[in-house]
Amino acid sequence: MTEEELIQACIEGNQRACEQLYEQNKGWLYAVCLRYHKNVVDAQDSLQESFITIYRNLHSFKSQGSFKGWMRKVTVRCILSSFRKTKLANSNIEIKYEPIDISMLQSLDKEEITFLIERLPAGRKQIFVAHAIDGFTHKEIAEMLSIAEGTSKSQFFHARREIREALEKEIVIAKKMVHE
Repeated sequence: MTEEELIQACIEGNQRACEQLYEQNKGWLYAVCLRYHKNVVDAQDSLQESFITIYRNLHSFKSQGSFKGWMRKVTVRCILSSFRKTKLANSNIEIKYEPIDISMLQSLDKEEITFLIERLPAGRKQIFVAHAIDGFTHKEIAEMLSIAEGTSKSQFFHARREIREALEKEIVIAKKMVHE
C-alpha cells in the first residue's frame, strides 16, 4: 500500500490501515515525545494523544510536503498543548534577546547533549527542543503555548545560557555521569 493509499484507507475507517500507520510510525514519534518529557508515562500519553489527533485530522493533510513532517508537527503541537494546559510553560518574564554562541555543542555526542537538555527546567526544555531541534519559530511556539513571543525567546535564551555555563564550568560530561 502506498502512503496515499494508506492515508485514504485510514480516512475511510479501515482499522487495519490505522494499525499499519501506527506500527510504521510509533517508534520515531515516541522518540519525539521523549525529547519533551522526563518520564515514559507522559511520553506514552503524548504519543497516544498525538495519534488520536493525527487520525482525526488525516483529511486535512494535503499531499504537499512530507507526511512524516506533518505527523511530527501534529505531535509537537499536542505535546506543547498538554504543557500549556498544565501551565508548566507559563512564564511572563521577558528580557532582551541576545544570541549566545553554543557551537561547542557540535563537538558533543548525542548522550551528552541529551543529558544537558534534560537538566533544563521544564518550560525552558520544551522551548529549547521545539526551537533548536524541531525547528519551530518563536512565533509558532508562542501560539502553541499561549505565551508572548518574547517569552519564548527569553526562555530559549536562558536555556542556551544554562547549557553554555554547564559546558564552561565542566559540570557535565555525560559519559562520566553514566559510569559513576
